[in-house]
Amino acid sequence: MLRERRHLCRYIRKLAVRPNYYLAWPRPDDYLDEEWVVEMLESLSGSLTLLTTFDWDGLELPSDRLWGAFQARCKALRSISTNVGRHPLTPTSSLFKFSNLTSFSIIARHGIPTSDANQIPEELPDEFWDMILQRCPDLEELAICTFSPTARLFNFDRIIEGSWPSLHSLTLGSFGYTSDFSLGPSALANDGAFDDFLKDHKALKYLRFLWSFRHFMSPDTLSFTLPARSLPALTTFTGIYQQLASAPSPQAIETLDLTCEPIYQSRINAVCAVLRGLPNLTSLEIWVHLFDSNRDHTTFFHNIMAACPGLTDLHFMCTNSFTAKPLKQLVSGLHLLPKLKRFSLTKGHKYLDETMVETASRILRAAPGVKQINVRWARERCPNHLKQEGTYDVVCDETTGLPASMVAVEKGIGLVGGSFSKSFRQTIDFTPSADWQASVAKRSKVVRKRVSSMLSVRSTVVYG
Repeated sequence: MLRERRHLCRYIRKLAVRPNYYLAWPRPDDYLDEEWVVEMLESLSGSLTLLTTFDWDGLELPSDRLWGAFQARCKALRSISTNVGRHPLTPTSSLFKFSNLTSFSIIARHGIPTSDANQIPEELPDEFWDMILQRCPDLEELAICTFSPTARLFNFDRIIEGSWPSLHSLTLGSFGYTSDFSLGPSALANDGAFDDFLKDHKALKYLRFLWSFRHFMSPDTLSFTLPARSLPALTTFTGIYQQLASAPSPQAIETLDLTCEPIYQSRINAVCAVLRGLPNLTSLEIWVHLFDSNRDHTTFFHNIMAACPGLTDLHFMCTNSFTAKPLKQLVSGLHLLPKLKRFSLTKGHKYLDETMVETASRILRAAPGVKQINVRWARERCPNHLKQEGTYDVVCDETTGLPASMVAVEKGIGLVGGSFSKSFRQTIDFTPSADWQASVAKRSKVVRKRVSSMLSVRSTVVYG
């Protein structure tokens, strides 16, 4: 479109280019030659006179001539985000020749082929460090991380040399065990140097630490915790709960993401103590692991919710088997969150589970004050580890103010393969639900009939 209507380029301030995007789901994008994409962007660069922000999300770092073209022709460019794949970084790349950037992100993408061996952190070029440490004093956002920690890691120890008074967003990772089972990277053990770095950056509002624990749980305690009273502006934190164990934790935190590793029942007391220490918390993402879905986990679920009663947004994730029984126990605690407006559930999926819209209806009956419900079925073998997902926006009756229906959008991978997407409206019945066991038994019979029918058709085809 831009090639045919080049005059539109002069209005573009932010441009995101995502060829072969890994998040294209459930139907993957058609493959694009990324060299061709670079050629198109290079030819347009002279017309992108107002471009301030560029985001590249492909399989590999784009050819160096793109960065050279942007540097020469896009004088307003101040924010760059790019991912990398398997190809090594070139120290002389024009990517590291920019100055006066306010935002820079370099990220090892999802899906790089993994290795069972412990990865040795890769040294970032001196040219990269010279750029962000010496020539970008007004940096506001910085990300140096990997989403494929078993394939590629970056050594970001030199981050402690930085001094950026305006820095308000920082993403670093991956942290985790090294080959000698100590926690890395080594900057953590640098005599409190990283703590001092955080203390010097009081404008930080968003702090994200990516952790990777492959075969072992994280330790119960860490020396790498957030320094108390040193981050007065911090409102969003992603990491592990142990980092917030120092007392007092940052009081201003409103958004907390604890999905770096699953939380086991043995750690619930420590986790709840952290949650109770965050009085302003309104948004929580948490990943739990249930060893036995047949046990009673009501207290486990209720303790989490009772520890943060001010939540307006909760994403609860349990990617192992999460059947009808624990689901019923989970939703029974939603009354402990009177301000909840959005509830998201990501759960392990079995074919006998109730449908997504049935789960959403059950959640709404337990928490009629929510405005949106999201349900995701997790499956490790599926693209992006997702089988299906649904979004359900609640529509209330104009007279009573009570939920009357849900506007639903569902998409995913069907029972026999193939992607689907559908939209519909679901009326809500607030009468008491039927017995769960009877419902599951009925659904089991339906599934068996469908499978038998499929096998019968196959037999007819084979023997016919």
